[in-house]
Amino acid sequence: MRIFAAMKKIIGIFILTILHLICLAQSEFDDYNSYSSESGMQEPARDSIPQENIPHYRYTWKWMRNGVYSQEILLDTLQDGIHNFNDIFKRSISNTYLGNFPSPYESNIFIERNEIEDFYPLTYLRSFLFMPEDLVHFNTTTPYTRLKYFTGGGKGKAENMIDVWHSQNINPFWNIGARYHLISSDGRYANQKSKISNFSLFSSYEHNRITTSFMFDQHKGEIRENGGIQDRSYVTDSTEKAENIQTWLGQDEVYNTFRIINFNLQGQYNIGKPKQVINGKDTTELYPAKAVLNIRTQNNRHKFEEESINFGFYRHTYIDSTQTSDHYKSRMIDISAKFIVNEHPKYKYLPGIYTGLDFKKDKYDQQVDFDTITRNTKSGSKNYMGTYITAGIFNMDTNAMLNYDIAGRIGIIGYYAGNFKVDGFISQALNRNKNSLLKADVKIELQSVNPFLNFYIGNHNIWDNDFKAVKTINLEGRYINKRLRTELGIGFTNIFSHVYFDSTIMPQQTGKTLIILSAWAKEVFRTGHFYFDQSVYFQKSTQEDILSLPAIALYSHNYYQNYLFKNALQLQIGFDLYYNTGFYADNYAPAIMQFHNQREHKTGNYPKADVFLNLKIKRAHIFVKYEHVNFHIKQHGNFFSAADYPINPAMLKFGIQWDFFD
Repeated sequence: MRIFAAMKKIIGIFILTILHLICLAQSEFDDYNSYSSESGMQEPARDSIPQENIPHYRYTWKWMRNGVYSQEILLDTLQDGIHNFNDIFKRSISNTYLGNFPSPYESNIFIERNEIEDFYPLTYLRSFLFMPEDLVHFNTTTPYTRLKYFTGGGKGKAENMIDVWHSQNINPFWNIGARYHLISSDGRYANQKSKISNFSLFSSYEHNRITTSFMFDQHKGEIRENGGIQDRSYVTDSTEKAENIQTWLGQDEVYNTFRIINFNLQGQYNIGKPKQVINGKDTTELYPAKAVLNIRTQNNRHKFEEESINFGFYRHTYIDSTQTSDHYKSRMIDISAKFIVNEHPKYKYLPGIYTGLDFKKDKYDQQVDFDTITRNTKSGSKNYMGTYITAGIFNMDTNAMLNYDIAGRIGIIGYYAGNFKVDGFISQALNRNKNSLLKADVKIELQSVNPFLNFYIGNHNIWDNDFKAVKTINLEGRYINKRLRTELGIGFTNIFSHVYFDSTIMPQQTGKTLIILSAWAKEVFRTGHFYFDQSVYFQKSTQEDILSLPAIALYSHNYYQNYLFKNALQLQIGFDLYYNTGFYADNYAPAIMQFHNQREHKTGNYPKADVFLNLKIKRAHIFVKYEHVNFHIKQHGNFFSAADYPINPAMLKFGIQWDFFD
């Protein structure tokens, strides 16, 4: 906390000292990408040689499908929405979570739920993690740094986030970068302090026939568990302060901790005679074919510890009646090799194709045996290996009206033999400028159940299952009109042999077919300087006893926006409203960081409102937000997220995002 207090003072002094310079400074390089078709200036190629005194130019992209093709990814430089810095609400408009930030969560919009992570305990923390598949590569003419600092609450209630990026080119072909990300929260309710940090190094090199990239990152997390509110009436029927409400756990410290170390290395070798192509804003050379090798290793460790045990909270205590120290570890390696025939630059509808092999090995270190008489456990390892054949077809030419990316893989050897997955999308533009389009997404898969769900031994949870593979069919279709800022969509999900946690916190597999129907609409209305950005989802589960979802969830983002002081200042002021209908939201089991069924309490049917002021001065984005402002209108109510976890009372937050590149 002393570090954050010092950081607040330093940043405050820094802002006040130079804010007047920002307001008065004039620069011809205000925009991130100074090249545009309207200006008539030619954009530099991705490997062009930077010249002295040129404007800042930055190209950012991702390698899709482990190196099959690159796709431009624009960094978020918009002023709109900067006040919404909780990552879970960037990904989904409605969530079940524990109130504080960061904490385990799951989306209430079923089609937006995270896929199960190989290391299962990370599944409900995914938005707070920076993994190799999230990495954006840079190519810049000048060094680029982004600083984010967001904070809220007072002493004992503080919520802080620091996010620092730096990237620069060593030469025209080689870029290196680093990122440091820290989220820390005391929590408004007792015994909720949480912290997740990440440090990453990354680099990319692309010249002639050789393309390489690597990423190393390390995560550390510490989440203090309070087990939820003991008596819900203190929230629903009283005005008791949050910090005074008694929780189930935490009189002695109870923690979930985890550590992740990732290393990802990719190498590509281009084959044949290259041709220059323009792909969106990027001019580069495309070779007829290439070979790609991708190697990824990941070490994970999860630990649940408590100094003493509250027997009134847990259903079972199997191993130690005085304290708990459960360990669960994994070491994973994934190697993929592909041969790719690229799209033809002259014939824009001639697709690219590829095929290859994937090898995957997961080794889990855990307690593998439990003696019910002596209460002794035995530690050991379980190994899961498999080899897949992969193949795909794609056309991502930005000049084509029809784009698609369809990939498939099937397990042929080992534990994952017989598993298969086909997924991808087809997008058809409806006009030449591609402002409107129809898009269909599909996923059909048969996957073995995650090893964690089949076998686990812990102090409060023990199971040994032999679940059969789960089959999922997911289809989505949407109409998008960028000019009208409209999106309309429908979704159909059919799951056979669905696995879930029941009200006794035991994994179960249903023989019933589970169907989820979804529909959504998004629209931005504008009148003058007023904007009304609306999103609404409709959902229906055919098995409400297994999966309860809110029938309606909406997000209403409304603001006034204008430019002042000769366009030197962009101002945005408005309010956000979150709402979903009542449903049986899951409860949460701290010992395994897992959400599970309950049918005692409905949550939802409660609007949460935030008011905000956003300012943009040159490259600095500043916001002030008062979150959950309607808490003061009615100081008691059903403002729960998970069944026993209320969302935070009202809190003032502010922050700054600043980009430096010259």
